[in-house]
Parts: sequence; C-alpha cells; structure tokens
Amino acid sequence: MADSEQQQKIQGSITASLEVSSFIGDLVAGVTGSSDLRLKSENIYQRKTYLVRSVSHLKRLMTQTWFTESLTIDQFTTLNNAIVSGEDYLG
Repeated sequence: MADSEQQQKIQGSITASLEVSSFIGDLVAGVTGSSDLRLKSENIYQRKTYLVRSVSHLKRLMTQTWFTESLTIDQFTTLNNAIVSGEDYLG
C-alpha cells in the first residue's frame, strides 16, 4: 500500500473516531434533538448499548500505535475525554 494511501486511511479513522466521540457526548448529555436518527427515538437501554459499543471502539483504537501516533494532542484529549465521560456515565 502506498504511503499516501495509508495516511488517507489513518486520517479517515481519525475523522470517524472524532465523530464517535461527538456521538458519545450527545449520548451522555441525553440529546434527543440530534440529527442522528439513533438518538431520536431510542430508549435508554438502546442508548446505553450504543454508548458501550462506541466507548469500546475508541478504547480499541487508542491501543493501536499507528492510530495514536497520528493524533494531535487535541485529538488525543478529545478521544480520551469521550472514553472517560462514557465510562463515567455507564458507571
């Protein structure tokens, strides 16, 4: 795989993970007016299921050197904060 193609895939993973962190923030805040269809009519059990999956996904990515070495400090902090807030919410 070409280096630039690999970099594009890494950046795609970072963009997606930042969207997941935003989704976690919405779930924790209990936002139901979001444009995300999963948040509009789901019950608390379904929301917690989404939260567990999203936090697990971010935690898995944060163990990957190829991923963490490509993050800026702000991105790392954003993702880490989403994991912490999600875990706190699930308590």
